[in-house]
Amino acid sequence: MQSELNINSLEICQAGPASAGDAYPIHCEAQYAPWSESTFLDCTTPPYECWLMKHEGQVVGYAILLIVLDEVTLMDIAISQSQRGLGAGKALLNFVIERCRQLNARCCFLEVRESNVVAQQLYLRSGFTQLERRKGYYPTAEGREDALMMWLQLDAAAQ
Repeated sequence: MQSELNINSLEICQAGPASAGDAYPIHCEAQYAPWSESTFLDCTTPPYECWLMKHEGQVVGYAILLIVLDEVTLMDIAISQSQRGLGAGKALLNFVIERCRQLNARCCFLEVRESNVVAQQLYLRSGFTQLERRKGYYPTAEGREDALMMWLQLDAAAQ
């Protein structure tokens, strides 16, 4: 496993149905109950955007955004197991936040598993705050797990 990742060597590009399939194995690796491949690929068409992160030509992560009016929901974001902890997730989240600004979104929402403390810390460091808890939202091997709903306010006028 690599000890560091050259963030400058990462490329982020928008995916269509043909290229998003390269990210589906990462989705399956990252999720206890992954979406079907057809559902995943549907998230490349409006009102969704799918963005792929590549390192040396290989897909190492992705982010799926749902865009409705002036709100963006980060539906799913994941980095391949081999690249976690090396800065790729932070770089991809920074891209998502910048994309929200390009879209003139007033806010970005997301949900994260209560047990995913690493992701929660990344979101908090990036300016997200917790809005609410959704009881029993995610399936687990032991039953159900709460989701923490978080948001990032992007427009200064609403503050």
